[in-house]
Amino acid sequence: WSFAICSMENLVRDHCRKLLEKHTGKPFFPANVGAGYASSDRFGRTLSHMTPDDLDNGKVWLNNHFHLIRCEDDQLPSMEWVLGLAKAAVLRYGIRGLVIDPYNELDHQRPKNETETEYVSRMLTQMKRFAQHHDVHVFFVAHPRQMQQWRGEPPGLYDISGSAHFMNKCDNGIVVHRNRNIEAGPLDQVTIYVRKVRNKAAGTIGEAHLRYERGSGRYMDYAPGELDSVLPPSFDSSNGYRKN
Repeated sequence: WSFAICSMENLVRDHCRKLLEKHTGKPFFPANVGAGYASSDRFGRTLSHMTPDDLDNGKVWLNNHFHLIRCEDDQLPSMEWVLGLAKAAVLRYGIRGLVIDPYNELDHQRPKNETETEYVSRMLTQMKRFAQHHDVHVFFVAHPRQMQQWRGEPPGLYDISGSAHFMNKCDNGIVVHRNRNIEAGPLDQVTIYVRKVRNKAAGTIGEAHLRYERGSGRYMDYAPGELDSVLPPSFDSSNGYRKN
């Protein structure tokens, strides 16, 4: 697959660096560069950084699989603007995936007589029609609203800032939650919650546990038997569901 990425939170060079790190499994910078930059794995073993050959091969991989949609003006891009350029990427590059990240960085101006709920419903319908017409999978990233008395538990799809239509209209709803409580498990533990699956052929509702390797930015599987030592007793790692 090739992808078009519209992400306003990162500079182009940062996008390229992060994607290359994931592709090679190696940090971009050496161990002594950058305060707080992780260049070792969870066991303290130093990760070798990219070589010039890794960089050159990675650039070819980037050019073959990723195309950036950028708005360099001071104004925020609208959904219509993003989908217009994504359509051009379908025709020119044959992209199969479109990543829009995040929702709150788009321009959300709407008519005075239209509520935010109505606007979100119209925007999501427009995006779904684009995906169906051009046979493109759209990954739409949205952050949860600021929740009062939040204790670190994973948010739900109804907690997305803006409207409940994010839950109602999506085909597949996935929550990525990183543990930030040392008492609940390792801080590199990430849980992927599949909250909604409209088409049963695409999968089922459930959850999976991965560990985040900060040096390379990769999400890794746990070693056999390792998962049981980091999960609470209420979780059955054999089938991926919580015990009653």
